[in-house]
Amino acid sequence: MKYFLPLFIAVIFSFSYCTKQSSLFLNKHPEQIIALQPLDSFSRQETDNIIQSLHRFFNKTVILLQPIVIPHNYFNGVIQQYNADSILLLLSKMPNDTLVEIAGITHQPLFTIKEAQPVAYFDQHIFGLGYQPGNTCVVSDFKFKTADTMVYNRRMANVLLHEIGHNIGLSHCPDDKCIMSKNNGDIMTLDNCGNDYCSTCRKKLQ
Repeated sequence: MKYFLPLFIAVIFSFSYCTKQSSLFLNKHPEQIIALQPLDSFSRQETDNIIQSLHRFFNKTVILLQPIVIPHNYFNGVIQQYNADSILLLLSKMPNDTLVEIAGITHQPLFTIKEAQPVAYFDQHIFGLGYQPGNTCVVSDFKFKTADTMVYNRRMANVLLHEIGHNIGLSHCPDDKCIMSKNNGDIMTLDNCGNDYCSTCRKKLQ
């Protein structure tokens, strides 16, 4: 019970839904930057692949920030996972007019809190989290890490693009071939989806 109250407070403002175009898609501002924020030690090859994927997709400069440590008080000892909502609050202090998106990456397991009746509950099965709209997201490879480098890179890129998609105003999509598929929390669906937003989701950004 001692873990519930502060985490419940954090989740009150985490589910803000609206549709608005993100500045990430406004190419008249080429100086805008996406920052990749490691929350653990990642190899140069891993971060280089992520940076290249984000650069190709958004046509924005992507920079790599120095790794930071997730504060220990974000760790829930009962379920042995880190609070993704708290991590987003930490990252939310970093964006500015030029730094328009902060994408956190970690090897640690993450959870969020979902509101339901009669009480909220821990969702311990997430690959990542991004508010809609917002300018920060976090992705964990804990549940989809694989020794197959090509598969790993594709999974990491698609989960990041899914969470950034929420940041730029996109909701979950019923099309399982869309990066925004509501079923992309399942590894099989994630591996079988496409590598872009579907035409319906793209139209919402125009």
